[in-house]
Amino acid sequence: MHEKSLFGDIPFSDAKLNRAFDKTLKVPERHLGLVVALGSRVLGCCYCSIGGYFIGDGAQIVSVHTICVDPEVSGGLLGGKVALRLAQGIEIWARSQQATHILYHVTVGIEIARADRFFRKIGMKVVGGNYGKQLK
Repeated sequence: MHEKSLFGDIPFSDAKLNRAFDKTLKVPERHLGLVVALGSRVLGCCYCSIGGYFIGDGAQIVSVHTICVDPEVSGGLLGGKVALRLAQGIEIWARSQQATHILYHVTVGIEIARADRFFRKIGMKVVGGNYGKQLK
């Protein structure tokens, strides 16, 4: 999934992935990692963290740093089910941590219309937009 993302040109780091995974085990009240698999095949995953609002008190915001669905299934019914399962898992965890908001960082590029339909269907509201530029 990494290779097919906007960030696919960045060398994948097993060490960094393992550090993020370790956070989900060592500090599960602050970090969440979910995987949706069919047998041994990973069809989707996500990584989230929770923290306070930088200029306000009393809020706990879940930041969904990544939610990925295998490109081979993302356009079909199975891909929708994988994404929905991940979103539901994120919300369950967020509620268990008394989060007040969930914020998805969406960087799907040309697939934005499909992502927009999905997020609106599950009750999300548009909050600005994401812009990125690869520097060479």
